[in-house]
Amino acid sequence: MLDSLIPTPGLVEVDRKVIAAPAEAVWDYLRHGDLGKSPLIRALFALRTLPDRLRHKAVDTAVRIDDLKSTPERPGFQILWDDPPREFSVGAIGKVWQAEIPFVHVTSIDEFNRFDTPDYIKVAWSVRVNPRSELRCEVEFELRVAATDEAAWAKFRRYFAVIGPASHFIRRTVLSSLVDELGSAENDENQRALVGDELLPNAAAQETEGITIRAKPERIWPWLLQMGCQRAGFYAIDALDNAGAPSARELHPELLKLELGQVIPATPDGKEGFEVLKLDAPRTLVLGGLYDSVTGSQLPFHSARPPSYWQVTWAFVLEPLNDGATRLHVRARAAFTTDERLHLALIRPVHRLMQAVMLRNLAQRAEGCLRKDSWSDVADGVSGAAIMLLAFASPFMRRERSHWGLDEALAARAYPGDELVPEPNWAWSHGVEIDVPASRAWPWLAQIGADRGGFYSYQWLENLVGCGVHNAERVHPEWQVELGQPLLLHPDARAPRMTIVALEPGKYLVASGPAELMAREAGRPWVAASWLFFVEPLSDNRCRVVSRYRTACSADLATRLAFGPTLIEPVGFAMDRRMLLGVKERAERWSITSE
Repeated sequence: MLDSLIPTPGLVEVDRKVIAAPAEAVWDYLRHGDLGKSPLIRALFALRTLPDRLRHKAVDTAVRIDDLKSTPERPGFQILWDDPPREFSVGAIGKVWQAEIPFVHVTSIDEFNRFDTPDYIKVAWSVRVNPRSELRCEVEFELRVAATDEAAWAKFRRYFAVIGPASHFIRRTVLSSLVDELGSAENDENQRALVGDELLPNAAAQETEGITIRAKPERIWPWLLQMGCQRAGFYAIDALDNAGAPSARELHPELLKLELGQVIPATPDGKEGFEVLKLDAPRTLVLGGLYDSVTGSQLPFHSARPPSYWQVTWAFVLEPLNDGATRLHVRARAAFTTDERLHLALIRPVHRLMQAVMLRNLAQRAEGCLRKDSWSDVADGVSGAAIMLLAFASPFMRRERSHWGLDEALAARAYPGDELVPEPNWAWSHGVEIDVPASRAWPWLAQIGADRGGFYSYQWLENLVGCGVHNAERVHPEWQVELGQPLLLHPDARAPRMTIVALEPGKYLVASGPAELMAREAGRPWVAASWLFFVEPLSDNRCRVVSRYRTACSADLATRLAFGPTLIEPVGFAMDRRMLLGVKERAERWSITSE
């Protein structure tokens, strides 16, 4: 209904809560009950009605949807749509930024839609009750706001900057009070039986978390399969459980094959981890482990328990819901000897924190709503900006920077593509050695480009200037380079263009941005550039990757400033160095993906 009432909103806010009660009971409470039972809600609404109280007007302290009625004498919020037991919509038109809001009374949805008098705001919100099972449902509150003109929207933005946090707080409080009144889904979740409980029937501790993900189990399942250190990470706080290596933001096909008895590493450099105990695609994954507390070693889960032990199960159960969403239940159970009680006390709050972060990040991945630039991308970009500033401040170091990662002899030798710019005004030859065969490094170079695998550099900085890149973390065969293809540096049509003019798969590719012949002959400004990506084997399991950039340009001041080393070299050094390190990180971590 909100799509009809406010099809192009300027503001949308959505809150959800899962309730352990039948949908019909929840609907009846929301639609006809007193939503102001919470003392906090009563206090907040008392503040809202303070002007009427000061004028000694009678004020009803109950908060009921049934009481939302607009009349010509007393216009205001009213029910515009009622579809029991699923959804109702409430709306109003007014100048909400004024202390005493001048509302406009409308008699129908059509009249609400047609209203276009300048300097007004339209507000509409819906409450939906979505059944999840016979005894569970999800309550969804969606708010939409639109203005009849730009002036009204500017006033509303200033008003909402002040009142918005309180408005959102009230909605969250109402939903929380609903949980208190009708039942907590979390408590219900922790009490119900789940697959995997039978593996540890005498567990002394249990923690259950859950999250509703707007995706079917088949979309969520692969993200669970690839979890683990030395794998895709755990999508939690990587500094704590993955040695700082970012958890995967893509699916890696080579990690999607688990087998019963397989051990998923729990640490970046150890063999101990979580044993795969149950595997029922795409519904149930149960991991676990039996650990000898004295020796610190892991035993097969079904082995006899040692004198001092710690035994756990970690179950992931996907429950399909009625509307194409999925409830992911995650349960950790533990049995242990009495000398491990301190261990439990220490690990429990950490587990709760990590599990909450993990579920939130897992949901974002499965729903496809991850931010393009993560906080680690931003932090990485800030460090890259610092390197650029240092390079700007040290032009006297330009010669040393021009062969970063290579000695002078390696940088000075001839490479493919040099003939395209035989006498460059300036150039660089950077290199990095990678502990994989050359055949494993090449596919990463062969998918470079803003419209393909990105440049593996400071993604956040590139996106700040509109590149719109996403640095790939796996090899995509469909992105492998072909002769004659453009090497897209930036989606802007005015940006410099380069084309792949030389290619020997597995060894090198050369991109060229040649000078316009007619411009050069006519004495007009011109620029010519070549960019080589070169990989050479150093041994069976080691190679070197070289990035070589050469450029020449006309002698006019504007062109020399725009394309000369003064401005371009500090930025190019920082970005190119990070690109080579990005290739190294990916090839060494995900080297199997290039097979």
